Amino acid sequence: MSQTMLTVALPIALAWMMYCVGLTLSTADFKRVGQYPGRVFMGLLAQLLGLPLLAYIIITLFALPEPVAIGLWLLALAPGGASSNAITHMSGGDSALSISMTAVSSLIIPFSLPLMLLLVVPDAQLVFPLKTAILQLTAVTLVPVLLGMVTRHWAKGDWFARFSHFAGRSSLGALFLTVIVTVAANAGVFHQLFSVASVAALSLCVTGMLLGAFVAKMLRGDKVLAKTLAIEVGVQNAGTAIFVAVVQLQRPELALTPLLYGLLMNLPAFGLIYVYQRRKLASA
Repeated sequence: MSQTMLTVALPIALAWMMYCVGLTLSTADFKRVGQYPGRVFMGLLAQLLGLPLLAYIIITLFALPEPVAIGLWLLALAPGGASSNAITHMSGGDSALSISMTAVSSLIIPFSLPLMLLLVVPDAQLVFPLKTAILQLTAVTLVPVLLGMVTRHWAKGDWFARFSHFAGRSSLGALFLTVIVTVAANAGVFHQLFSVASVAALSLCVTGMLLGAFVAKMLRGDKVLAKTLAIEVGVQNAGTAIFVAVVQLQRPELALTPLLYGLLMNLPAFGLIYVYQRRKLASA
């Protein structure tokens, strides 16, 4: 039963979350990239290359045990998700830029993640061939995103607004399902690794946010841009990392760090939201 939950429920949950991301995207989001290509390019560069570099530094600095280290690496290679878009919106960031970056990263990650995973886990290709890994990630991330975009394009009326609202809320339930299944699979090692894994996960999130803010400063952007890039670089899709660890690599213990990250990333994110909403109320 537990094996069925790991190999069936997790992919379905991740695919649903990515479908919900697709419901928020349109072709206009991709066209919008052309309006500020420099911002999108630098933001993606920080996310796709800068964040893995930060993960490597954290792994080396803390001398992380292998399960925690590989889990952190998977997180650094994961895409952004609907959560980053929602956090950006609620904290007063640039929602259009956030969604555009999510759209582009969703197209890139199915190919970049398996390739860069081999840098830290050379034996990964023995577990699953590179072609298979790309096809699996495409099936549970890229295809659902495209289906969500098609649904949004063709669906009209109040029922779709209600459905979109339901989908957005249910995606949190899907993430909660991945947490429950992963906790059950990691019950034996959870207490042993909790402390160091928590520090590593929170460190990656905070340093990723600082990197995004630094890139915005390099671009001479305002506070809105700094906030947007900080969230897009620092907030990753933990569900994708959990899927790769549990389903593709068949090593549930590697999902512990992404699991903790999915919980702890909310601390700095909620901090940004709180500060913005408080200032908004004060100026009203």
